[in-house]
Amino acid sequence: MRRSDADFDRVGRHLLTVRIHRRVCELLLHAAPLCAAHRAPLPEPILRFDLTGQAAGQAVWRPGKVPVLRFNLVLAHRHTADFVERTVAHEVAHLVTAACFGATRPHGREWKAVMALFGIRDASRCHDYSLDESQVRRQRRWSYRCDCTDHLLSTTRHKRVEDNRARYQCRQCGSVLRREPTANP
Repeated sequence: MRRSDADFDRVGRHLLTVRIHRRVCELLLHAAPLCAAHRAPLPEPILRFDLTGQAAGQAVWRPGKVPVLRFNLVLAHRHTADFVERTVAHEVAHLVTAACFGATRPHGREWKAVMALFGIRDASRCHDYSLDESQVRRQRRWSYRCDCTDHLLSTTRHKRVEDNRARYQCRQCGSVLRREPTANP
């Protein structure tokens, strides 16, 4: 039976954040020998509970910055046991992987090995939590073209192209994606 979001009061939010904090600490302590073996300092993340929409969790760690773990409390409330067990482990595994192995594929073999260390052998890239469609934000898609086909880029990627911060290439033909002119200028 799904708990009502309306019943999720301030006390419930606090208790859930405490539970997530404890799980993060437990996982980091479990990863301490791995970090020591790689002569890597154990990450000490800041925890934030400000994610909304489809994302359940996010690990952010830029060079020279303190790592941050962000969580979606609405999804955590709806799927508490699985969220605390798997989603929190998923995000902590990203930090431990970065600390021990440096830059790797986000859900590659090193990350999967850390998830296995945490006792999760069937680790997946995305959650399968049910989402309330009214809360799901979808980005607009922008038409781009390469030498062989049409592509749709998200608003985030489109802005990067517009600001000259990124160029995207087709995986098939290798040509740079170009913005399709709009029908109504």
